Amino acid sequence: MGSPHSSALYQSIHRQPEVLRDVLRREAEAAQHAAEILAGARRIYLAGTGTSNHAAIVTEYLYRSLGLDAEARTVFDLANYGPQIRSEDVVVLISHRGAKTYGNRVLELVKAAGAKSIGVTGLDSPMSIPEVIFHTAPQEKSSTHTMSYTGNLMALAMTGVAYAELKGPKPHPLRSVLEAMPQTFEGVLRREHVIQPVAQSLAQSGRLVLAGAGPNVQTAREGALKVKESSYLVAEGFEFENLLHGGIQPLKAGDTAVVLVPPSAAAERATDVVRALEILGASILVIHDESHPFVVPAVDPPGPPVSTFLLPSVPEFLSPMVAVLPVQILACTTAEIRGTNPDSFRADDPTYKRINDSYKL
Repeated sequence: MGSPHSSALYQSIHRQPEVLRDVLRREAEAAQHAAEILAGARRIYLAGTGTSNHAAIVTEYLYRSLGLDAEARTVFDLANYGPQIRSEDVVVLISHRGAKTYGNRVLELVKAAGAKSIGVTGLDSPMSIPEVIFHTAPQEKSSTHTMSYTGNLMALAMTGVAYAELKGPKPHPLRSVLEAMPQTFEGVLRREHVIQPVAQSLAQSGRLVLAGAGPNVQTAREGALKVKESSYLVAEGFEFENLLHGGIQPLKAGDTAVVLVPPSAAAERATDVVRALEILGASILVIHDESHPFVVPAVDPPGPPVSTFLLPSVPEFLSPMVAVLPVQILACTTAEIRGTNPDSFRADDPTYKRINDSYKL
């Protein structure tokens, strides 16, 4: 790789405030139209693959909190296993590039059922079937997608807030949170240096576990995916309870762990997770809301010092937009330390190029 911070991944991470501003300005009318479509739906299916599936699940939490009957699926599962799409359903297809095999199959099923669809995709995407199409982030040069994830989450959240305003008072309290999100991102990105020691630990240990609760289980899984894509290391994201039910047994002293502490009742379980990881001797990063202090539990004998990264206070169902930033930075910084190419999907390795060429996404 080139000099530090030369990757397209690094540039994309730092372009996210600009992308959010663009989406807020450019897609307001589309959000209103999409909200009107959602208001008439029997059920809403949110579909995506990989990072886009993480966005779908995060959005399911938000939409259900706003009174919508929403269900997240992978596009592969929805295309092959159902449930059967009905004419009164709405499918929200999330796709960075808008031209993948199973995403197109889902849109064909929607069309055949006489149902409506909403597309959330990147700029210059060929997606054309949905009634409303959000064009969020520029097409990313890095195969480790970041700004399209947060840009898509912004469009989906704008639609949810627009729906809530159809049903209740205007403006909805979440609107001001979304409007402030670009500045919120800028504040978090200015503290990227806090992640450097954790990245050093991960580059040395080579194994990472991340854990969260509620919508931030997907932040844990998204962080694991970014590390795998960029640094080629073993990484896995868990819900707190699943980590404690067997996920911790393969770990050893010196492994790296990230714990996303929620501003909710699940914070109590986060304490158990951190304590268990301390006893193990893991190198731990705790990410938590600055308005909800987290006390690192004491263990005897004490383990390695626990690092913390404070996030601006954001309602829990919007917090994955912000909480993903430290784990994106961790993935990028670890790749820089290891000298891996975070942009190529490993296509610069002949074996992985053959693998990538052996199937169509």
